Amino acid sequence: MKEFSRTTIPAGLEEIMDPAKAVLLVWDMQNDQAGGAFNKEELIRRAPPLITAARKAGVKIVFTRSTPFAWEEESPSFVWRAMKEQNVDEPSKLKPRRVRGSFGWQIMEPFTPEQADTILDKRRPTVFIGTEFEILLHNRSATTIIIAGCTTDGGVEATVRDGFYRGYFMVVVKDCVGTYTEKGHLEALKRMERFADVVESAEIIESWQR
Repeated sequence: MKEFSRTTIPAGLEEIMDPAKAVLLVWDMQNDQAGGAFNKEELIRRAPPLITAARKAGVKIVFTRSTPFAWEEESPSFVWRAMKEQNVDEPSKLKPRRVRGSFGWQIMEPFTPEQADTILDKRRPTVFIGTEFEILLHNRSATTIIIAGCTTDGGVEATVRDGFYRGYFMVVVKDCVGTYTEKGHLEALKRMERFADVVESAEIIESWQR
């Protein structure tokens, strides 16, 4: 640590990723998001060892599940944007959203949570709206959020920006995040370099093992 004014600044990434101060956020590894990622096979190879290493190091693991409102209960602004994206002229023509308990909503089997893990269902593409995540961070005196999951250019990026603006150290696991297109994935990783350390899972695992 480096002394600065009345506080301390980490001397390096290993201090930022200290298991005593970090939470691993596994973002929306659901069948219809992770299952539709262009890099699905890499996620299946890389993310489970990261999760296992977190458990061995005593890092708290938090899983999220995107559980959106039905269109009939959604914000008019969200309905409007969806109509634009789907190129329809009536809300009734929008594609149905994922439903709690459906196959698409469930977390993919390689990433199954364990009893000690926390699962948060949320309505928005950032963990900081409508969940108890910050209470959990406060209770654990956690200052670092290490994020893996889907989608890179959706909720992962939104959460990284929100977390940084709230004063948390943000770490993106480069080979454990994914989205539907490689272009969207790479562009989002580049944007997030302004707000987070973008790190390969092997480096994080090695740090935790030390």
